[in-house]
Amino acid sequence: MKKKTHTLLVKNARLIDGLGNVFENLQSIYIHGGQILEIGNCTCPDHVPMLDVKGATVMPGLIDAHVHLQSVPGSVFRNDDEAQLKTYRYHQLKSYLACGVTTVLDNAISSQMLGEFSQHLTSGGTGPRIFALAPGFYPPNGYLDNDMLTPFWGPHWQPAKTRTDVAALFREYEGMDNIIGVKAMIESGFGKANIWPLLSSEIRNFIVDEAGKRNLPLYVHAYKKKEQEIGLDMGVHCFVHSGFIFKQPTDRFISRMKKLGTYMTTTLSCTFDQMLVQFERERLDNPYLKLRVPGKLLETARDDRAWEDYYDRFFTLSSPRWLPGFVIRALPKVVNIEKSIRSCMQNASRAILTLYKAGIPIVAGTDASSWPVFPNFFHGTSMIREMELLCKIGIPPMDVISSATKIPAEMMGLSDRIGTIERGKYGDMIVVREDPLKNPTALESLMWTIKGGDARTPEAWMTDDPA
Repeated sequence: MKKKTHTLLVKNARLIDGLGNVFENLQSIYIHGGQILEIGNCTCPDHVPMLDVKGATVMPGLIDAHVHLQSVPGSVFRNDDEAQLKTYRYHQLKSYLACGVTTVLDNAISSQMLGEFSQHLTSGGTGPRIFALAPGFYPPNGYLDNDMLTPFWGPHWQPAKTRTDVAALFREYEGMDNIIGVKAMIESGFGKANIWPLLSSEIRNFIVDEAGKRNLPLYVHAYKKKEQEIGLDMGVHCFVHSGFIFKQPTDRFISRMKKLGTYMTTTLSCTFDQMLVQFERERLDNPYLKLRVPGKLLETARDDRAWEDYYDRFFTLSSPRWLPGFVIRALPKVVNIEKSIRSCMQNASRAILTLYKAGIPIVAGTDASSWPVFPNFFHGTSMIREMELLCKIGIPPMDVISSATKIPAEMMGLSDRIGTIERGKYGDMIVVREDPLKNPTALESLMWTIKGGDARTPEAWMTDDPA
């Protein structure tokens, strides 16, 4: 089959359409001009390329609703130079497609890098459809300021202290048509400590007003109850993390979310689960990773020194300034890190299940790779782990699929283009050998990813050179 064809007939598919339907009687899907033209008993010209999936399951292409494309896992520890970072960034784009992720939502990206990634795709480069939240607002000396992201993140953007700062940030991203919302960082510090200042109420209100003028919904980073309440006061469209690592959502909180129609993005895989890899190194031996993650990144994740470097930086960053340095350096040795991570994971998982049962729309997102200090928040593969975790906490498999397809498409205002397999939508879909309704790890049996009618195996996506 030729590469980059935008016309394709998929035959003999067991179809999960993303609308809650399963078609056991084998279907055909005709993609023409990159869009789905016909489903069912299709008729098309004889010259149309054909992909016979022989009874395998076809379902919508996945959407990772929380990524950070600029960031390369472990790049701070390795001291990657700019050429290496660029190579890894474009490798990561391929990894998404090799994992069945056809669309990503970047949750904080510089205008320069968003432009570069967009140009890469426009010029024929390989990667998922890229949408973004921008600007990402944070205060001076607050979360993300003072080079917290490190130079390895790449280009940064400025904090917002005044209305003039806010207006300038909006202007910086003007004309970028793949921006679907703005993001406010409401973060006073990791854990229970209050380390950083928050955006002032004046600036928060101004951000909401200016975003409204541009029809850009508000996405909020907030973990603590007080900060989540601020997000609700701002009319948050989506919380980009589940949070609730200390306290569970109250009935009042859930009621306010429902009234606003607020979405919740999960981020279990990178925020918590992959931190446990340091205690479960055998997970790095999964053959699924070898194709999709560069060997140097896997080596970093296996290196005790990388984890020590991470914890040194993490505790230094998240500790009160008055705490002596020798105490901070001792924290990784006296804190039961594994127990703490598992406790946070359990609390966040319980909260997600509570919200799901209450009818809050749940969106699968990974937070890959949120900080280049983290050794192993891998792009692409983290999404498959995220969906496995959502199944494990008790969300039915069909609804997990919806959380990674239909629901994020609705949240992003793109349900006319992506999220389900319907006539007129992009020909974005995946083919898996095993049944995702029975086996949470079925997505690791990915056979083909189809983006806009371009069907390739994971191996073929990974070996394609950037344009």
